Amino acid sequence: MITPLHHIFTTCKNPFKKKGICWFNKKKIALLVCLFIQISCYKMTTYSYLFIDFKESRISGSFLKMYIDSVLNKNLIVPDSVNYIFLSGNILNDQERIIHFKNEPDEWYMINFTTEPCWIGTIYNKKLADTLINNRTLLGKNEIQRVEKRFQTEVLKQAELYGKKKCLPDSVIYKNLH
Repeated sequence: MITPLHHIFTTCKNPFKKKGICWFNKKKIALLVCLFIQISCYKMTTYSYLFIDFKESRISGSFLKMYIDSVLNKNLIVPDSVNYIFLSGNILNDQERIIHFKNEPDEWYMINFTTEPCWIGTIYNKKLADTLINNRTLLGKNEIQRVEKRFQTEVLKQAELYGKKKCLPDSVIYKNLH
């Protein structure tokens, strides 16, 4: 039985044929082997998130987005350095927001509204890391709990109090629980 590889090794129209195997075909095979090894060693970088969600919160995602845009981030200017850390030169999409906590620890959170009401994807805290943190193992259980509590206290609870203070109806502040 003649295999396709056997055909490569035995047939050659190259004048530089040496000992039954075409020199030209050897180069092709060596190149293919090198490419295969390089491709098989290449591992695509997977981007991970902290995915700290607040599904148990009654706050409406649309109300929370409005609160963050018009109250919490009203005068916020995100420095280019922080913007680059989170976005690497890209632009913020419609479902993402960057929020800043000025009190210690000074932190920046990238939140996403694709889950009701929202979830924290990444954080940046100079004291914890030089770059953004997007992996739970880099934070540890205590830091994750601190981040959750901080967000609940300083964002979710404040949004709820703001809505009540402005006499907004519950149907605006809270998500429908069926």
